Amino acid sequence: MNPDMCVPCGQGIINIRVGAIIMKGERFLMVRSSQSGYYYSVGGRIKFGETAEEAVRREVREETGTDMEIDRLGFILENYFMGDIPSRLGKEYYELAFYFYMKTPEDFEPVCRSFSESGHKEQLHWITRDEPQTIFPAFFRSMLDINDRSVRHLVTDERFYIRRFREADLRDLQTLLADEEVMKYLEEPYSLAKSADFLRKQGLTENPRILAVDDRNHRFAGYVIYHEYDEDAMEIGWVLKKEYWHQGLASLLTKQLIAMALAQGKSVVIECLPQQQATIRIAETNGFRLSGSCDDLMVYRRQKPEEEK
Repeated sequence: MNPDMCVPCGQGIINIRVGAIIMKGERFLMVRSSQSGYYYSVGGRIKFGETAEEAVRREVREETGTDMEIDRLGFILENYFMGDIPSRLGKEYYELAFYFYMKTPEDFEPVCRSFSESGHKEQLHWITRDEPQTIFPAFFRSMLDINDRSVRHLVTDERFYIRRFREADLRDLQTLLADEEVMKYLEEPYSLAKSADFLRKQGLTENPRILAVDDRNHRFAGYVIYHEYDEDAMEIGWVLKKEYWHQGLASLLTKQLIAMALAQGKSVVIECLPQQQATIRIAETNGFRLSGSCDDLMVYRRQKPEEEK
């Protein structure tokens, strides 16, 4: 069988794929595996020797059990993102993807027999634009229009970098922790001395409890919480500079931290106050469910795949 068009490029990976837009009225067909906390499009990588049209018809047949005709090319998406499967966790990807509107048969009844790249069984779901769970690609929520005959070219960049803290990060960290809005639900704003103590005890140890986050331009954006919660779970969280709020970075970090925990065979926990509605929304859209409380904090837990019902 010809190899997938997924090849190393320096320290990163180039990925060329296709996606199928399969619609019934206002609903569109998406895939979800037992491991993922999000939906993704029917499709996959182009194999060497195939055209994009050949690849999308093959992928639809493999994932739905149906031979389906192409209506037209709808979108070309260029995207940089970070890998989230165990073998390529945190790897930088450049992906070129072609999304085709398909001609959905009236009697279409999909049967899914496919598995994700990480080997987990996949399921097909008809969903709508207001689906609360995370959707990739995100443009499916707002741009799908079976009557639009244009081809749209989209460019997105979802890169970030999680790394260990360095002593040189103190000034950036202190600026973050001194911000009253950032610290609203945490503690009183930190002084330089308190920030230095926090960095030393939480970020510069052999097994740090926090990790620095840089944006796609390698500028300090904040930090993530990532440490053992109990013997079965990792606790995750994020504290970001205000300029990165409402841009989707917290959701992307959550997806990456979930993948890190699952690679260790752990479930995942987020603790927050009831007032932290943005955190609660991110938890719920990534498959977390309220499991209890601890010291006035709400405890949201996302089970390991084998524990999910």
